[in-house]
Amino acid sequence: MDNIFTVTFGQLPSSYINREHISENICRDFCLDFPLSHIYIISGVRGSGKTVLLTNVSKNIAEKKEWVVVDINPNREILEQIASGIYENTHVKHLFLSKSFSFSFHGFGFSIEGDTPVSNVKTILEKMLNVLKKHNKKLLITIDEASNNIHMRSFAHDFQSLLRSDYPVFTLMTGLYENVNSLQNNKNLTFLYRAPKIELHPLNKESIIKEYSSIFSNEKHETIETLAELTKGYAFAYQVVGYLFSKYNKIEKIYDELDQYLSIYVYDKIWSALPKNEKELLRCFEKDEMSTEELIKKVPFDIKSFSVYRDRLIKRGLIIGNEYGKASLSLPRFNVFVSNQPNI
Repeated sequence: MDNIFTVTFGQLPSSYINREHISENICRDFCLDFPLSHIYIISGVRGSGKTVLLTNVSKNIAEKKEWVVVDINPNREILEQIASGIYENTHVKHLFLSKSFSFSFHGFGFSIEGDTPVSNVKTILEKMLNVLKKHNKKLLITIDEASNNIHMRSFAHDFQSLLRSDYPVFTLMTGLYENVNSLQNNKNLTFLYRAPKIELHPLNKESIIKEYSSIFSNEKHETIETLAELTKGYAFAYQVVGYLFSKYNKIEKIYDELDQYLSIYVYDKIWSALPKNEKELLRCFEKDEMSTEELIKKVPFDIKSFSVYRDRLIKRGLIIGNEYGKASLSLPRFNVFVSNQPNI
């Protein structure tokens, strides 16, 4: 059969588990006359589907005639990207091509209706937003993999200023837990702290079974269930497991390549970003699920420190804690990956 899966991050796959309820809630709120929030933050571990969800919302919003969508790079000057993105948008560019309106990049020569030319990018953007507002247009700014850098901090201040001026601007951003947390906890960005945060949890097992059953229609239910369990609800694993089973058609043949894909594309990056003590706690997982009592006996630090590092790993999306005194690894075959990491 032809492959319908992808391991390319950010690309909307041909086969994926649609988090439709989340996408619809964001779109519905943004489109209200009085939205609950003008900004949403999608957070989750690498490979959990943050970018795909952002892409899905962005495409749905872009299909509405009253919306302009601009995707920006969080590691470059942001207001300039927004102004450029609006100007180059095919649906509204005609609004800025009249004789009374002149505009150029990157010198930002700009004049409108005979006003004195201005070069300040925020002033330019505000004038552009006035034009959009006059024509009943709204602006959605999408930011993938936001982090606590100078560009994002500056944008957060400017975005809050634009909201106070009653411009129809909205932002949807994604980020890893640690990056979003760092940005939200900046003492000068309190409005971001109040922004609704959507934490992506594992995909529903029954949804995965349904998708795999449709794709691999000739396979036994037991085989489909084993494939679904192997993903542990992890969005990236859903793609890789599906691709490898399409390739080999036998579960026992996919494990080695699955471990390689998970390691190279995701787990290596996750592991390299972890502090030493959090790595030490993860090394104690001899199996996917262990009791808290077992783990405390194995870790090289006291109970208080154990609780701190466990909670951090839960927030990062790497551990699932429960009320029964147990903890489990959230990512598929992560214990296999950890066992192969050298002690340094």
